[in-house]
Amino acid sequence: MEHGSFSFFPFGALFCLTLFSFVAVRIYAIRHRYRDSNLKDRDIALILKGRMARGEIDDKESK
Repeated sequence: MEHGSFSFFPFGALFCLTLFSFVAVRIYAIRHRYRDSNLKDRDIALILKGRMARGEIDDKESK
């Protein structure tokens, strides 16, 4: 019985490590995608504010 449980332990640990790796990569991908879309929105807002400050567009055009 000891041999059966010992041979199973490395496979169980490997499975848990693989599962944890998949979850970590997925969380990283979701955060990276959210950060990219958030930065694009901020960039657009900064461009519009800069153009309004220079007088290239007025308040009506930016909305």
